[in-house]
Amino acid sequence: MEKEIPKQVIEEAGCLVEYYGNNFRFLGKRDNLDVYQFMFPEDTTTGFPFIYMYNSENQTAYEITGFEAIDIIQELLED
Repeated sequence: MEKEIPKQVIEEAGCLVEYYGNNFRFLGKRDNLDVYQFMFPEDTTTGFPFIYMYNSENQTAYEITGFEAIDIIQELLED
């Protein structure tokens, strides 16, 4: 069963969602935040990944990209 993407995450990724569609995957939890990665279509050449940290307590989301995003993805995929 896939985890439903919170609307705050979708809104935070607004431009990406508008251009590429609603394509996220849930990576897990980090520091009590849900972590979602925006998934570009396979035939798309991109730079750094975009991840979204979601706080379910106050229903807020923020974006992380760059090397920090890579570090978080690697950390969660190792578990």
